[in-house]
Amino acid sequence: MSVSTEVAEYGLKRQLSRLNILQIAINSIIGTGWMFSAMIAASIAGPSALLAWFVAIAILVLIAFNHAEVGTMFSVAGGSARFVHYSHGTLAGFGIGWMAWIYGAATAPIEVEGVLNYAKGYTNLNLFHGDGTLSPLGYVVATALLAVFVVINLFAVKALGRVHSAITWWKVGTIALVIVAILFARFQPSNFTSHGFAPYGFHGVLAAVAIGGIVFAYTGFEQAVQLGAETKNPGRNIPFALLGSLVVCSILYIGLQIAYIGALSPEKLAHGWERTSVDVTTGPFAALATSLGLGLIAVIVYIDSVVSPSGNGIAYITSTARVTYGMGQNRYMPDVVTRVDKRGVPVIGVIVSFVVGLLCLLPFPSWQSLLGFLTSATAMLWAGVPIALGSFRRSFPDAARPFRLRPAGLWAPLGFAAANLLVYWTGWATNWKVFVAIGIGYAVFFINRAFQQAEDRPNLDFRSSWWVWVWILGTAAISYMGTFGQASHPSGLGYLSFPYWDTAVMVAFSLLVYYLAIATRLPTEKAQQYAPSDDELSLKSGETAASTPAPASRET
Repeated sequence: MSVSTEVAEYGLKRQLSRLNILQIAINSIIGTGWMFSAMIAASIAGPSALLAWFVAIAILVLIAFNHAEVGTMFSVAGGSARFVHYSHGTLAGFGIGWMAWIYGAATAPIEVEGVLNYAKGYTNLNLFHGDGTLSPLGYVVATALLAVFVVINLFAVKALGRVHSAITWWKVGTIALVIVAILFARFQPSNFTSHGFAPYGFHGVLAAVAIGGIVFAYTGFEQAVQLGAETKNPGRNIPFALLGSLVVCSILYIGLQIAYIGALSPEKLAHGWERTSVDVTTGPFAALATSLGLGLIAVIVYIDSVVSPSGNGIAYITSTARVTYGMGQNRYMPDVVTRVDKRGVPVIGVIVSFVVGLLCLLPFPSWQSLLGFLTSATAMLWAGVPIALGSFRRSFPDAARPFRLRPAGLWAPLGFAAANLLVYWTGWATNWKVFVAIGIGYAVFFINRAFQQAEDRPNLDFRSSWWVWVWILGTAAISYMGTFGQASHPSGLGYLSFPYWDTAVMVAFSLLVYYLAIATRLPTEKAQQYAPSDDELSLKSGETAASTPAPASRET
């Protein structure tokens, strides 16, 4: 798996710099999540929502390190949707890829709905029905906004770099300004203790991580891996973007949580933290700024209610197109989705993202109600990366690893268990929908396979994929027998008590599945056949293979 330098066949060009990829990752993270997560997390966990952010950070850094090694080893388009294909073949790889595709395809239209939800606060347009679904006018406006995201993506990656740069600086500056302004306007230290620091216990803390918008607010850091085929010097830039985006956004999110809790009036807390949520139309920070006499800050927040979701939507159209391209490369989808124009844009993938986005704008649940669904689906996507890491250490022991994680034998199983805990904490009321979505995905796969020519049908690799069914069915059973949902409204049967039995069972099951997956990985020879070719890993820089030195290995 040496690094060559110029291949016209694939068309994707390595033209994103270190700063570009960092800005895209930050832009992918910061969307509507920053506007609501502090409020929703506080309503679930009270002031201990602060602790929930640190729990999430610990888990996500663990998962990000797994991404760093695998993403720099195989810097391909739609990376995290493809790694398990290389380690375990078609059936297992499709399940992970499908989760990546669902969450990416659904995020852009959800961000569009976020824009329109805020627009209700300052326009008289009839954009929504009474049940929260889009009206005919709302659907037209949402379609137009989604089309704008598509047009921007068709300008090619260099133009996207400039767009992401401008939007990212605006987002970071806006959030920093909101934090400082609200902290100076009013800060009530008593809010952190008046009803107890953790009124719903540690159960509430973990529920806030999963369904309080906290993990959802971080989704997007892995976009640095999805754009691996278009990143200059991926061995250096991908780890920088993965970890750098988490650090920057963590500072901002924790600041927002402190500002939100400290700025609430004591009267607002009279009936407990569950009653502190405000109208989604107004938004917590716009409402706080208005109540504190910070009219200019409220205006800036309303402007950002368009900018942040739009930037996020643009980023997810970008990444979903690459995931679609990658799934076509793996023959999960028709070959047509792998077509790339002369500017390096996977045009068909962008168009597919647009069409699926239009379907997601149909009468489905609102942004807030989809938090848990997307969190669980994303966690299952993340869970595939540690499986791939542990397998690659055995199948490709001598391959170049620009970023080498030590000890991978510890980081990989812990990363898999951490991702599964996120799924469990989301609760059965949400998780059953995710498992149904997985079933629909496999139905789509087999329908597509039925129409493929015999020579184009990928091998199913069942011997290396059956652990996936153990994982999905076991996770579903544990979720159903657990207690999670919102702290005061558990959705499972409650047979596994919190915090010891359920956590112990989920972690033990995760480790069992992890080592089962490693034991049933593809034979080394077959895994190397499935791995991306030198052509797909090539740099589009005009250098010769001989002049491209192998990147130095970094260990952590």
